[in-house]
Amino acid sequence: MIQSETTTYAHCQNCGRWYKAGINFASAEAFEDARIKKTTRVCPFCKKSTPVMKEYLRLDEVRIDGRITHTEGRYFL
Repeated sequence: MIQSETTTYAHCQNCGRWYKAGINFASAEAFEDARIKKTTRVCPFCKKSTPVMKEYLRLDEVRIDGRITHTEGRYFL
């Protein structure tokens, strides 16, 4: 199994910038399978409250071999 490091980013619906969401996942597969409840956070850039839900998240996975993958959040019913 290839080791990797993941970082989750949220997309601010006010200013459009991406910021670290502070939500950790062990892998892209765990992110894809996760059910995330809608919440709100304050964007560190524009300082406005913005919704945080799966479709506004992105997971960046950096593997030990240097390969980077981006996984966009999707909403599942």
